[in-house]
Amino acid sequence: MILARTSIISEWMSRLKSTSYLFPVLIVISSLICIIAHDLIWMMIPFAILFIWLSIGKVHWIYFLLIASIPFSTEVDIPGGLSTDFPDEILMWWLCGIGSIYLLMNRVALRRLFYHPLTWMLFFHWLWILLCCLGSQDILVSIKFWLSKSWYLFIFYVLAYTFLKSERRFLIFTWISAIAASITVIFIESRHGMNGFAFNMINTVVRPFYRNHVNYACLQVCLLPYVWALWNNYQHRPLIKNIILGLAGIMILGIALSYTRAAYVALFSLAVIYPILKFKLVNKVALFIVIGSIFSMIYLYQHNRFLELAPDYNQAISHTDFSSLLAATPKGKDISTMERLHRWVAGTRMIGDKYIIGFGPNQFYNYYKPYTLNQFATYVSNNPDRSTIHNYFLMTAVEQGIPGLLIFLGIILVYFKQAQQSFVTMVSKYRPWMIASIWSLSSILVILCFNDMIETDKVGSYFFINLAILVNVIDLNNLEPKLT
Repeated sequence: MILARTSIISEWMSRLKSTSYLFPVLIVISSLICIIAHDLIWMMIPFAILFIWLSIGKVHWIYFLLIASIPFSTEVDIPGGLSTDFPDEILMWWLCGIGSIYLLMNRVALRRLFYHPLTWMLFFHWLWILLCCLGSQDILVSIKFWLSKSWYLFIFYVLAYTFLKSERRFLIFTWISAIAASITVIFIESRHGMNGFAFNMINTVVRPFYRNHVNYACLQVCLLPYVWALWNNYQHRPLIKNIILGLAGIMILGIALSYTRAAYVALFSLAVIYPILKFKLVNKVALFIVIGSIFSMIYLYQHNRFLELAPDYNQAISHTDFSSLLAATPKGKDISTMERLHRWVAGTRMIGDKYIIGFGPNQFYNYYKPYTLNQFATYVSNNPDRSTIHNYFLMTAVEQGIPGLLIFLGIILVYFKQAQQSFVTMVSKYRPWMIASIWSLSSILVILCFNDMIETDKVGSYFFINLAILVNVIDLNNLEPKLT
């Protein structure tokens, strides 16, 4: 029955493709009607026709359209007290539908994806989140989180694996991403310049494209490694190399003027991960991190030593000058850093209460305040912005329990173990793309230590794309000897 339905869908799609020569004619006719009728609404028809035609015959271009829309998307409220990112999340929903049909017609590619341990780790991650939803303090809110996670995994891992399947596709993906991001940087920094590039204006000028300066900087950080891989691909094309250097310069300027400390640190993550992969130290470093974290927690909670980290309420203030902010950070006098500590303490205390399945996805804000300690309170502890814990690893443990955190860490460990193996053996043309994926993911992990951004379109999309690209590069590299 399933095979018969797939055959019918395939035949229907083929017939529609065969009439593709009619679309340019329809576009011209619609444009003429628009001119004659003096009604701009007719301009929607050619684009709608083109969009539908691409959805039928060139689904990967709809995917690239989604990639291009990510830097420009903005958060909008919709009826029912909900919000969405427009237009990229609308395109995600559309791609969930047409992407599912596409995979029904190309099941071989989907079966190959399940040969990879990363796919199974993500599948367990998805299932565990669903299980945590069933024990959530607010099931409806948590189920919405799970649904959002579902289409992120499908779009940015499954479809990324399906559509980013060759070096040519890697190039298109990077050109589109870099150009789109650079346009937003030019627009934002033009406005920023009118305000003297003031630190206290950055959150205003990044809107409407970005929620805040952190999202703005982190997107550029995620993309820069791929711009480096793109530059490597044009070693004998000096003009194109200079264009790529220009794009990189624009993005670096955006990062520099975003005044985002996590982004600055994240840029240099490759300097740490490179020797770890080169000398095959992934297992040892992972073990060291686990043991170090356990002993640190024991030490801090023994005799309540963590109370010594409590800030001086009157000195932990907001700074309007970036140099003052940098100077205040190591002294514990920066309000954003100290407020993070306030919530981290609450988060660790929450884990003690529900360490198996947690409080449920997207539930930290609703339940953290009774777990806070007055010694760590700051001027912004009332949290009018309803922001969360600002550490994705800790938030995962709070909302999905210790098993949820271990599964997420398992995804990262499997990724780097596969990366380590490929890093040592891969000498093909795909090596720069592998390094770009590793560099970008390492940068995101640094960012996640200070922010919880995997559920945002600006960073979460590239987290899963990085996983898909590594899996694809491994596949392509394995095929390389057979092709030569």
